[in-house]
Amino acid sequence: MKKILRDHRTLLAVAALCLVGAGWWGAQQRGRTSTTPAGAATAGPADVLAAIPRQMGSGASDLAVVKWTAQARENGGDARTWVHLGDALMQKARETADTANYGYAEGAYRKALTLNPQNDDAMTGLAWVNGERRQFDKSIDWANKAVALNGRNNLAYGLLGDADVEQGNYDAAFEHYQKMLDLRPDISSYSRGAHLLLITGQTFRAGWMMRKAIASGAAFAENTGWCRAQLALIYFSDGNLEASEQVLKDALKKLPNNRYALAEMGKVKAARKDYPAAIGFYKKAIAMTPEHESLVALGDLYALTGDKAEAEKQYALVEEMHRKNHAADATDDFLMAQFYADHDRNLVEALRLAEQRKTTKNVFEADILAWCYYKNNQPQQAKAAITRALSRRTPDAKILYHAGMIYAAAGDPTAAQRYLYQALSLNPNFSPVFAPSATDTLKMLSRKTAARASLLPPATSQKRRL
Repeated sequence: MKKILRDHRTLLAVAALCLVGAGWWGAQQRGRTSTTPAGAATAGPADVLAAIPRQMGSGASDLAVVKWTAQARENGGDARTWVHLGDALMQKARETADTANYGYAEGAYRKALTLNPQNDDAMTGLAWVNGERRQFDKSIDWANKAVALNGRNNLAYGLLGDADVEQGNYDAAFEHYQKMLDLRPDISSYSRGAHLLLITGQTFRAGWMMRKAIASGAAFAENTGWCRAQLALIYFSDGNLEASEQVLKDALKKLPNNRYALAEMGKVKAARKDYPAAIGFYKKAIAMTPEHESLVALGDLYALTGDKAEAEKQYALVEEMHRKNHAADATDDFLMAQFYADHDRNLVEALRLAEQRKTTKNVFEADILAWCYYKNNQPQQAKAAITRALSRRTPDAKILYHAGMIYAAAGDPTAAQRYLYQALSLNPNFSPVFAPSATDTLKMLSRKTAARASLLPPATSQKRRL
């Protein structure tokens, strides 16, 4: 097992969505020995604790925040207590998508560092916060500081790998994730490896490793639920709707209100053209936690079924969430660029947002950048960007669809037909909006190709002349 990522150039060929980056651990997963010394002067906890809202829920993360808040009040001089509080707040952010929790967690981790400046767990926590905010230079800096103090800090290696993935440094990510896996094979290391395998085109091995992650279990049931949803996504990306749906049914039996599984089931139902069921699942997911992709998908389904007013309500919530995320110093610019480009609105702003990382090596960012160029009638720039998006052979039909549309606009119908055919072969129902467009465009290009061929003079056989 410990060699699973080592020979990635032959064994393997993530991204996260959305990943969105991912600090996949909770307070109870810190099953290693810290090298940091105890102690240091105590500091008053009131300033940090006063900012944290009262927890009204009864979920595991709510109870963890309550527990560690109480401990911090009783023993504000223990750096480890503050680290546990920070971890609980980050788990809360993960479950609720409430980015305000990043600020509360940062306060807890910084309090731990004032008590013990050599606490590598607190440094790892700050790397986690900055990674979720997509401030990767800061995340890398804090993670490297943690590793310098404790070379066995598996979580810090994972966060270095996360930053690599988000910046498109996939070879470096393999190395950091391998180190994490060597130190501790668990749900965090297995799920990260699975995501990276998927990004780099190894769908079968990605599914195998995500199943290992699920079997490993987690301190928080929500984290295992996330892995089940990701396994369903792996199957979906390969066009296997039945396997995807079965995984999600099992996931929802165990956790009926898991927002990740609900949203993925909405995607599967939409692919099956069961739009009422898809709308129902997305509404349930959003009721648990309003989240960008689900809001956009729900709006698109309302638009497809003729409810334009309800669609615009969802899109307005997307805009509002974008403003709130910026206020909380959490960047979602690429998500907004894609939203604008997909819906032919604010196209100049979409390109401005995407061009902030104009030279990105991240395949998903390069895809969004290419799509924004295409929508702004810049096909040559779009071709350069989509080439980077295609460089890792990521099994994503939407990337292939974008490539087809871009090459069609650039006057290369042969390449356009090839990419559109690949998209529909991989997953003919990859999107209720764009799969029909791919089919229509492919038919149109095929007709034009046939028409051009019919105008050519019949080939004369040299042998017949002789």
